[in-house]
Amino acid sequence: MRGENGILHLRIKVIPRAGITEVRGRMADNTVKIALNAPPSDGKANAELIKFLAGEFATRSSSVSILSGNSSRKKLIAIASYSKIPGWFREQVP
Repeated sequence: MRGENGILHLRIKVIPRAGITEVRGRMADNTVKIALNAPPSDGKANAELIKFLAGEFATRSSSVSILSGNSSRKKLIAIASYSKIPGWFREQVP
C-alpha cells in the first residue's frame, strides 16, 4: 500500500458472495481482505469492489483501476484523485 505520484496502490484479497460489502481485516503480508456482496461471475465482484473503494476514498469509480488479478481473488488496485483516507487504510502496517 504505497502512494506514488498521488496514486495509492493496494493489495486486495476479495471474498465474493458475502452478505455485506466490507473490509474484513488485513493479512500478514498487509493485503486487505474485502468481502463483496456480489458473485464473481460476469465481472460483478470487480464492479462491486471498484464501487466500494471509490466510496471509501471519496473518488469516482473511474479513478479506481484493477492493475492485476481481474479473474483472481488477489488483486493489485490503483486509486487516483482520492479526497479521503478511510480509517482502515490509515491503520495499515508500514
